[in-house]
Amino acid sequence: MTIALIAFDGSENAMRAIDEVLDSMDTSKLHVHLLYVYEPVQINEVAFNKEPVLDMLSIKKAREEAGLALLTPAKARLESAGIAFDAHIRNGNPAEVITDFSREYHCNLIVMGTRGMGTIKNLLLGSVTSKVIHLTEKPLLLVK
Repeated sequence: MTIALIAFDGSENAMRAIDEVLDSMDTSKLHVHLLYVYEPVQINEVAFNKEPVLDMLSIKKAREEAGLALLTPAKARLESAGIAFDAHIRNGNPAEVITDFSREYHCNLIVMGTRGMGTIKNLLLGSVTSKVIHLTEKPLLLVK
């Protein structure tokens, strides 16, 4: 049984990563953990927010709801392929969360798109991808 962690951020490359797993692996012996990680709420997001009703908990809840919506096409693709999977949403530094998650769930493989939906620092390989490469001892499948 292969346990694959697919780090999903909603980008085209992340969706291609799912397709690559479906096309290149024995899906009858595959279990996928689909993971979306959102950055922690920063205090300045609350302190300088013009909406007084927004506090840290409501921002966190909104990010979790956005993450659930973001996972919808990925879950549909896995369901239509008949793949056993679990979807997860976590809060924290994405590279660290991905690496820790892969250990906690005993994943054999981490699958990621090489560039996500992040900022300009993702121009080449992607800052999260680069950090995961350095943090993990697990095999990585990077999809462009």
